Amino acid sequence: MENKDKNTQGQNRRQFIKNSGLAGLATMLPATVVLADVANNKKDDPYINFTRDGLDFSTEDYSKELVSIVESEGIAIDSYSNGGVVEQLEQKMAKILGKEAAVYMPTGTLANHIAVRKLAGDKRRVIVQAESHLYNDSGDCAQTLSGLNLIPLGYGQVDFDLGQIKEVISRTKAGRVKTGIGAISIESPVRRQHNKMFSWENMKEISAYARNEGIGMHLDGARLFNACTHMDKGPKEISDLFDTVYVSLYKDFNAASGAILAGSKGFCKDLYQTRRMFGGSMPNAWPFAAVALKYVDSFLDDYNAALDVAADLFTQLESSGKFRVEYIPGGTNVMKLHVLAGNPAQIRANLKEQNIYLNQPANDFKGFYIKVNPSLLRTTAGKLAAAFLKV
Repeated sequence: MENKDKNTQGQNRRQFIKNSGLAGLATMLPATVVLADVANNKKDDPYINFTRDGLDFSTEDYSKELVSIVESEGIAIDSYSNGGVVEQLEQKMAKILGKEAAVYMPTGTLANHIAVRKLAGDKRRVIVQAESHLYNDSGDCAQTLSGLNLIPLGYGQVDFDLGQIKEVISRTKAGRVKTGIGAISIESPVRRQHNKMFSWENMKEISAYARNEGIGMHLDGARLFNACTHMDKGPKEISDLFDTVYVSLYKDFNAASGAILAGSKGFCKDLYQTRRMFGGSMPNAWPFAAVALKYVDSFLDDYNAALDVAADLFTQLESSGKFRVEYIPGGTNVMKLHVLAGNPAQIRANLKEQNIYLNQPANDFKGFYIKVNPSLLRTTAGKLAAAFLKV
């Protein structure tokens, strides 16, 4: 992708993003993007998705990615998720997150579970968001398999504050049997709240208090790198508030599966044994680690460039009078695309014919929840706008 001059049109797009709360890490710098130029299926049009956080490779595309990596750099094989390219990825992610060490996990569910399990120790109560993945979408794994007592806060909300934390701790201390809070888990962005972010100020206050009280802090940062752009903070700055951090490998970095759990050397020492105990040491994890390693370094630039394309697209769609874009306060890559003229189901079908994919029409408004991701860099804003407006 060629560097863009700071012309009037580019400045207008960046101002649109800034006003919408989509400012980049520092500036909306253009990036040299190396993305798969193959479609998700056999259509001539490039595959564009507004449904995922990443490129959403097909099996054919993913196979081509692996072949490309083997031919250009080679892939060092691992043994039961240890060594080889897995270790390379662990070391890189630990450095990016500012942690001493990192361990590959096959899923985010296992990464979150092991993190709070080890942080809590013999203090079995763990504070979580009521809308978090760990509390709602993990099959009660922490409760069933590790005997933890998850205490949910903030029903229907993105975050909770220090006052709520202190209230729980006060109530815990007043019990006839002493049961301490061992860990606090924070998910940000929150998938169940359309990828809204946990308040930075609340995060800082809770972190400082937890460390003073000897309570472990875990970040479910499955989409941490999306949040970096919208918080205008680097991964390390956010991770510094937490003892452990989980990052998904498939959401932003296009792996078919996998997760990274990072923390201190002491925390990560022999963690592969716990991983094995839970059945999570796959004989070979290189097909996942190799693809993630390829995209880790470029994601922030690619994502910022995709936001630039999206801003241009949104301007053109709104100018047509047929659409309106609504940014979600505190949000990241999810927006509401209101359909002002036309049938959403028909629009979705028309776009599918052009190899552009939207989610099912929303239930709470006329239109779609859409996600911005680097697949937008396979085309231009002008071509996307023409596709949306095609009757």
